Amino acid sequence: FANSFDSVYELWVKNQSALISRPKLHTFHTIVSDSSNFTIGTSPWDESCKRRRKAAATALNVPAVRGYMPIIDLESYVSIKEILENSKYGEVDIDPAHYFQRYALNTSLTLNYGFRIEGNIDATLLREIVDVERGVSNFRSTSNNWADYVPALRLMPGSNKSPLEFKDRRTKYMAHLLNMLKDRIAEGTDKPCITGNILKDPEAKLNDAEIDSIGLTMVSAGLDTVPGNLIMGLA
Repeated sequence: FANSFDSVYELWVKNQSALISRPKLHTFHTIVSDSSNFTIGTSPWDESCKRRRKAAATALNVPAVRGYMPIIDLESYVSIKEILENSKYGEVDIDPAHYFQRYALNTSLTLNYGFRIEGNIDATLLREIVDVERGVSNFRSTSNNWADYVPALRLMPGSNKSPLEFKDRRTKYMAHLLNMLKDRIAEGTDKPCITGNILKDPEAKLNDAEIDSIGLTMVSAGLDTVPGNLIMGLA
């Protein structure tokens, strides 16, 4: 058994670059996204994906994450404080999911763009991003989109309407976030962040599409996982 395990492990190490790739699905990869704005986790493996993973890994390694504790401390404090106040210290039922969504999103935005969404959990930009990312996540599902597996369904009138709508909405707020950061850099009021460091690095090897992909990854990945984990931990 030990010999067999060693052989399998050696095979995995030798072929890990092939195993790291991701399959393409019609709805998510062709309609909702295109090759210029796949997230890192949904990109087929190529040199571009390799560069993006390297840039993200540098910003999210263990020493770097230790430096992010003040961000996590701030967002945790704000969320817990508002949960207590809005529930009147336990007298009124509230849905904690909205607070956890803001916690995850603001942490990602601060790391990637150097700013957070101010205001309460009903802030317009916050609700728009949460709503769109939830919809996009459904398009990624392996069980929700029969057109991914039955090509004839792609010819039905209106089959692309909803995915295209979410694509347009996501493109708008991603451009808005990036432009806000560029304005801050131009004014000299920006704070250190992943995208800012790339934009200001004259030797950066990432193009605009790859920078957008990293931003999209940071925004969507946190909303996909962190609120769910916090809710299960609370339960």
